[in-house]
Amino acid sequence: MKQNTKYENYRDGRLKIRKRSSVSYQGKIYLTRENKQSKFIYKSIKTDDKRYAVEELQNWCDEVQYLQRNEKPLPVSNQKNIFIEYSKDYIKNFDRKDNATHKDDKKYHEHLMTWIKKEKIKQVNRKSLQSLKDDYLTKITESDSTRNHWFNYIRKVFRYQLINEMIIRDDIPEFPKLSTNAGKRIFLDHSQYRHLVSVSIERMNKPKLARRMQLYRKILNRFIIFQCATGMRPSETYRLKWNDITVKRNDKDEKFLSIEVHQGKTKKSVRTVISKPPAVDAIKQLKEVYLEYSDILNKEKVDRNIIFPFNQSQSNLTLLKSADLYEDKEMKKKRDVYTYRHTYISWSVLKGSALFNIAKNCGTSVAMIEKHYANNLTSVHFQNVLSTLKI
Repeated sequence: MKQNTKYENYRDGRLKIRKRSSVSYQGKIYLTRENKQSKFIYKSIKTDDKRYAVEELQNWCDEVQYLQRNEKPLPVSNQKNIFIEYSKDYIKNFDRKDNATHKDDKKYHEHLMTWIKKEKIKQVNRKSLQSLKDDYLTKITESDSTRNHWFNYIRKVFRYQLINEMIIRDDIPEFPKLSTNAGKRIFLDHSQYRHLVSVSIERMNKPKLARRMQLYRKILNRFIIFQCATGMRPSETYRLKWNDITVKRNDKDEKFLSIEVHQGKTKKSVRTVISKPPAVDAIKQLKEVYLEYSDILNKEKVDRNIIFPFNQSQSNLTLLKSADLYEDKEMKKKRDVYTYRHTYISWSVLKGSALFNIAKNCGTSVAMIEKHYANNLTSVHFQNVLSTLKI
């Protein structure tokens, strides 16, 4: 089992030793400082006998000091890329229970282990991180957001080691500058939304289209309208059941849906989502679609309690490309099924709705709304909305 013990100083502080596991000790010697980064040499001893380990590592330290004084080549460190150990330690020992921001840690750990092995990365430092950004990641993803997730994971690993006093601040490498658009959410303006829905209708009413494809496209059409009218996460929408929704009327006698979300992001409590009026018609029409295509639903053994039984990601991607809306050309970011949640939130902010009410309805925080939506909307966005308001 991993031991989170602190380094102890030996040889007047030149040598630092810590217990790495129940059967090994690690020695660490400071060598120099290059490119604002501290450079160390490491050696590991497999033993559970501390006295023996200290003696061996002190001898190793003396040898290193001798070689340095006489300007001779230093011994090759028997320590693997130290980030591998740091990351394994973080994955194994960090308490990420009920913490949604850490749910993908294991995935990014595996991605980085593949990078280190494939590219033969000796150490994770400023140079290798720059190469990760400029060379490796550009080959596997075009998403600024994905690239930022990789680097955020690396930061979390180093931060964890720093908090546990396994490293000092100088051990953390300098990170390359990343895109400032990564945290910005892209959405559809009203004309883009109308165009997308129009293309969707054209596609689902194409002549000679197979009935199964008609069904999928008609569901996607209502899914988009529903998402833009509720701001729900796609994962929440896929879990919705018919008995989770209730049609109600507001004081203007407009119909809306009261939606009970039982398995939101935190999964701790039930959240009530209040929809915009278009969601009511979308759900009503969806019921009619399911009646018309009940033979296909029965043949595919679809759970009829689920409102949206099919994942819409791939169909939505095809539709966005057909409507020439897949990429936001200004932001150079790709749209997906989360775009409709972003659209709901952005429209609500532009309309002047209270951020607290938006955050509560969407199951997020005011800080997130401010950071990723309100602070990134430009004066042009507001101008376009304000110029069409009726007085």
